[in-house]
Amino acid sequence: MALPTGFEEPDEYFEEFFNFLHKYEYLFNFPNTDLLVNNALDKIELDCEDINMFSDNFEIRKTNFEYLTDIFENLDKLTVKYDEFIENENLEFMVDVPLSTKKKHEIAYLAKEIENVCKTIECDTIVDFGSGLGYLDEQLFKTSDFNVLGLECNEANYVGAKKRQRKYHVESIQRVKYIKHTINTESYRNIKEFVDDKFPDCKGVCITGLHACADLTVDAINIFLKMEQAGALVIMPCCYHRIIAENGRNCRFKNFPLSKTLKEVCEKNNGFKFLTVPFLRLATQPPNVEDAKLEDLVFNLLARAVLQAYASKHNCKLKRTKRKAVRLKTLENNFEAYAVDAVKGFKLIRNVNGQTDEAAKDLEEKIDNEELFSIWRQMNQVTFKKAAIFVLLQNSMQPVFENLVLYDRLVYLHENGIENCTFNKIVNAKISPRCLALVACKVQTGKF
Repeated sequence: MALPTGFEEPDEYFEEFFNFLHKYEYLFNFPNTDLLVNNALDKIELDCEDINMFSDNFEIRKTNFEYLTDIFENLDKLTVKYDEFIENENLEFMVDVPLSTKKKHEIAYLAKEIENVCKTIECDTIVDFGSGLGYLDEQLFKTSDFNVLGLECNEANYVGAKKRQRKYHVESIQRVKYIKHTINTESYRNIKEFVDDKFPDCKGVCITGLHACADLTVDAINIFLKMEQAGALVIMPCCYHRIIAENGRNCRFKNFPLSKTLKEVCEKNNGFKFLTVPFLRLATQPPNVEDAKLEDLVFNLLARAVLQAYASKHNCKLKRTKRKAVRLKTLENNFEAYAVDAVKGFKLIRNVNGQTDEAAKDLEEKIDNEELFSIWRQMNQVTFKKAAIFVLLQNSMQPVFENLVLYDRLVYLHENGIENCTFNKIVNAKISPRCLALVACKVQTGKF
């Protein structure tokens, strides 16, 4: 389960969660780029002049400040302790393909989890949502005795999977099938037809997916509920911040909250003002403080915030002109170099009501590097230290925020009659931050 100890019912947990969000809204409820625009650091009630947050020995939980102690006491109430990941030394990635260690690790362990679940129920067919180039499907073929149906909406990936199969995996052609299909909540009808056509003797279906981005996990849940043949669900969700907003609006989402219980508590506590894109972005953000220098994270945060402060001052918006607007790794935390790079990577466009993309070119402004430097120089050491505290606190909040998104989905399954469901940590979080898999079964096996 993903209900923290200390709570007996989901509505109690949700109520306490919204109390936390109300109290600490200033730490998350805006894009981090607006950190300086919102004066968020001024709300961190901490005298940190004599603290060195950038020391290798600094541990935020070991400080004696009441402000921090209060935050962590509240966070701890909402924290879930998952069973530790156990390495399987005998597990191998069986497909000969040049993938990253992370991707091989995820595929090997997800395939093993699927195998373990399907052995507990009468299930012989795996339906893979977002099958890509078929790496998970071929791994399943090599390590188990299941039929596999890979569904992929991207034409290039679908064609690529078929070509790779014919070239490298001819032996799997009868047992691994690929179909181009865009999944939605009503796809259960299509999937039944696909399975009946490709594997007419199918006894039961397990729905799966690696990196089920945005709403795909919720679509998978609903298909699992509606499809009679579907006995199990093993899926790894990610990218919560890409969940679709209702009617294109940014304030409420189509599939979050999902459960009736969270929706009711949310309405009661005016909670929709907190469950926004910044909330979901933080829930998605990988815990990165252990793997990156805090100085680098603070520099990146404040440098981008300076650009936003400049744009706000001039009533403009920033628009990227390339995917990587600034080459952070090559700048060595030098703001002057950052600013020079940013001028090339961003456009500054005046805010005008009703402007179109065509008109935006006529509204472009030049970025004044000297003014950017001036804003940067005005920040003192306390600003940098409070920014470090901000980064560390957000890092601590991330798993708690993620758990609300995930537990909402479990409650939804319970509300729809599925009691045998949980989230399992099936991969090494240090290799793959999105390490949790939703495992659900319509049969009471006692395994989950």
